[in-house]
Amino acid sequence: MVTIKDVAKAANVAPSTVSRVMSDNPHISKKTKIKVKAAMEQLEYQPNNAARTLVTKQSNTIGIIQKSGHNEIKQNPFMIDVLIGIYNKCKACNYATISTTSEAYEDLQNEVDRMINYHSLDGFILLYSKQNDEIENILIEQEIPYVVIGKALGNNKAIHIDNDNVKASRELTQSLIESRHSNILFVAEKGDYEVVNDRIEGFKDIVQQNDIISNIIHFEMQRDDILAYFKKLCSDNQLPTAIITSDTMLNHMVLSVLYELKIKIPDDLHTATFNDSYLNEFASPPQTAVNINPKLLGEVAGASVIDLIQGQPIKQYNRFIKTNIVHRISTKNRMKEICDE
Repeated sequence: MVTIKDVAKAANVAPSTVSRVMSDNPHISKKTKIKVKAAMEQLEYQPNNAARTLVTKQSNTIGIIQKSGHNEIKQNPFMIDVLIGIYNKCKACNYATISTTSEAYEDLQNEVDRMINYHSLDGFILLYSKQNDEIENILIEQEIPYVVIGKALGNNKAIHIDNDNVKASRELTQSLIESRHSNILFVAEKGDYEVVNDRIEGFKDIVQQNDIISNIIHFEMQRDDILAYFKKLCSDNQLPTAIITSDTMLNHMVLSVLYELKIKIPDDLHTATFNDSYLNEFASPPQTAVNINPKLLGEVAGASVIDLIQGQPIKQYNRFIKTNIVHRISTKNRMKEICDE
């Protein structure tokens, strides 16, 4: 079956442009309309009337697709702040929101299918970016407006709102090296999500440039596995001098393990992470972290999907939100502070 994605590829436009041509959107030029309609005729494309009803019905409701409904995801301060940003922007524009709750990926696919088939939503916001994501493919094939909070992948012309996570990771890693660390461990969450891959890429870039000892280890969010790993490092006398974690929640699991093993921060080693929040500020000790401005990510994503639904011209398909490092006690050289007093 020919899909809107096929038409978009043949006409060299975005799938959202094809949707707006079918709706006779006045913001689309006559030249583009002719080109898209020619591609539709050539491919013998039959519009998905059910999906078009989803848009024209205008329920003023936007679906939010989370990668999982697990508690560690729902209670993650980053996720809470992103959702607040989305809710605030949508509420200001008279749009309601509804979020997925499924924990397993297969259940999540079925949940999104039900949300589409009930014709109750005008568009979606994806809160993750993943290669060959079946859920994103469903949105494309069903011709449904959507925005991704995450990295743009492949040739997909969907709107993406993201941070430059490679750059942020380079800057965080470089700051540790400048503090004379020569053995840094990167602890990452499993799952093959682009945000984690980019943070690892930035880490690799800097440690290779500086020719220091480094290692990368992936964990599920399971404290027992993390504890076993660090126990072995201790017994082998192989502890690093600094640890970077890919996410705040993983950082707190590592802190809990280090506390149990009587490893003191920052005396014995330094720790730093991504996604700054009150959890980092009030941790023991307070944690150095990259502030990725999650509330602003949510606000921009909310505004973008509403523009898309309303047929507004898209000026930027890739929007980057700036980051900054918040330095705290977990990476301070206490011996230097004593000497300075």
